Amino acid sequence: MIYLILILITFLAGLVQGVTGFGSCIVIMMVLPHYFPMAQAAGIAVATTLIMGAVMICRYRKNILVKQALIPSALYLVVSSLVIHFSTAVDPALMKKALGAFLIVLSEYYLGFARTDGDHKMPFIVAVFCIIISAACDGLFGIGGPLMVLYFLNRTHDLHEYLGTLQLFFLVNNVYNTGFRFFKGILGPKNLIYIAVGMAGILIGTTIAGKIVDKVKTTILRKLVYCMIGLSGLVNLL
Repeated sequence: MIYLILILITFLAGLVQGVTGFGSCIVIMMVLPHYFPMAQAAGIAVATTLIMGAVMICRYRKNILVKQALIPSALYLVVSSLVIHFSTAVDPALMKKALGAFLIVLSEYYLGFARTDGDHKMPFIVAVFCIIISAACDGLFGIGGPLMVLYFLNRTHDLHEYLGTLQLFFLVNNVYNTGFRFFKGILGPKNLIYIAVGMAGILIGTTIAGKIVDKVKTTILRKLVYCMIGLSGLVNLL
């Protein structure tokens, strides 16, 4: 049963991220904490996205701003490593409720307040804040995308440039964080089958997304995703 659930949820995750540039781990983490400890669920979620990142980087390789992707990675990796190191010492029940609250706030923010048109230059201190908070959320929940979306939308000029640069940033950090989770024992050989099944589902979703990304109305899809995020957060809080 868990394999079928993994295929379905990672397929949806690949479809969402393939169109919007982020959200795969948010979608996956709506389900995995019900079947795995929080730290392990976050690790599996992040690991399954590696193949998607590689595919999207290949697809948008001509549009990637390499320097823009790598510069914030240094701070991101330091913060996420520290948080991953201490994540196993946190009460799982508390982490689940924290995830629920985080998802609800995230949903309300994007539905009601976010403006991601990139028309105004993001101040340096705001950029640093986005990187630190995103890295901390990645370390705890495997969800580091939302604020980095704001960061990269502000530093790219079109959809393909945004998607390619963002995915390079994700892949660099996700490869490191996955390796670090294996090193810390949060992930182990027994998790490889779940990661492989998840990669299959996410690859299918990403492939389909690549065919529709220029046709679908992303604003509608994003609003649906944000509603799902809020609902998931409420479930985690109960």
